[in-house]
Amino acid sequence: MPGQRWMILAALFAARAATGFQFQSVGSTATMLMQDLAIDYSEIGMLLGAYLLPGVIVAFPAGVLGQRFRDKTLGLVGLLLMAVSAAVLGAAEGFAVALVARIIGGVGATIVGLVATKITTDRFDGREIVLAMSILQVSWPFGAMLALPIQACIAQLWGWPAVMISGALCAGAALGAFALVPEPSEQKQRTVSGRSRLPGGVLVQVVIAGTAWGAMNLACVLFFSYAPLLLVAQGSSSTAAASLTSLAIWFTIVSIPSGGYLVHRSGRPIAAIVVCSLVAAVALGLFVAEVHPTISCMVFGVFVGPLSGAILSLPSKVLAPRDRALGFGVFYTCFYALMALGPLAAGYLQDVWRSPSAALIAGAALLVAAPPLSLAFEFLSNPHRLARTNRDVELRAAS
Repeated sequence: MPGQRWMILAALFAARAATGFQFQSVGSTATMLMQDLAIDYSEIGMLLGAYLLPGVIVAFPAGVLGQRFRDKTLGLVGLLLMAVSAAVLGAAEGFAVALVARIIGGVGATIVGLVATKITTDRFDGREIVLAMSILQVSWPFGAMLALPIQACIAQLWGWPAVMISGALCAGAALGAFALVPEPSEQKQRTVSGRSRLPGGVLVQVVIAGTAWGAMNLACVLFFSYAPLLLVAQGSSSTAAASLTSLAIWFTIVSIPSGGYLVHRSGRPIAAIVVCSLVAAVALGLFVAEVHPTISCMVFGVFVGPLSGAILSLPSKVLAPRDRALGFGVFYTCFYALMALGPLAAGYLQDVWRSPSAALIAGAALLVAAPPLSLAFEFLSNPHRLARTNRDVELRAAS
């Protein structure tokens, strides 16, 4: 039923938007948390990072569990963990409890992200996969951006615990929508049919795709984090720097689904990755060099958006249905590893160079890495080459 998969995508959109909404809750109440919990900025940073770091450890086991349990069951568990986490955080009276609560929420968010990506792949494989992935991807920043004004208002009226409770309510509402998602009839028959490991050639391709996904997202994080600092260092006011960066973010949000539609219509995701990543890298380089910074920011936002759906659609080309849970576990492990280690490395570069431009140059380099990674993926996608690679791996394992 064609309309049903779009209704399912809407429920998945709500689930991932809830993760963005909940992630933003600490940032929206940072000052209040510092006063009431007697913590400093470094501990606020730990609370922010604690929501993402569990993905490094949890993503692969979640993929393994996805071969033994239904997608819907795992998704509901993830959303339940998010709701419990937010409720506990709202009642926290010290940093330790708040940190544990955020870790629990991060585990739930990791599960939700993996399950949402897998279900979207299952429902849209061979159809509008690039467009669907683009829409799914925009859900997280949509939730975070929606949280900014709503949580600020709630915090002023009722305090920071109410903000955390709003995150629990948001996760609960998403849980209700997710509970209505129908399962494909064949899923009951294949809940225990997944392989214990991926074929060698497929594993390499999934790692390549996950690395490209992590590199693109890390480049965006570095831009949105360090662009305001560089603009201020170049003489702009803090307000102007924040406004320009915010405008670039909105350009990115708009270009993710619109770019995904264009990539879907063209049917050439690899070409889109090569062109868009190189243009975005050049724009970032021009921004660092102070060549029309405003235009450079806009160009970066426009061209980095289409990468989301194009890269997220790559695993569907090589993962059989029974391998998708495990495959996306590997995919997201690569992503979270880069997202955890990348900001630390960028901060080190900034300290060494004594300029925020170092992190932005690193972001441009990450985007430049996307074309060779995508071309390597395409090279290995040759059916004869992939079959030969898998056969060689299996022969070596047997011997």
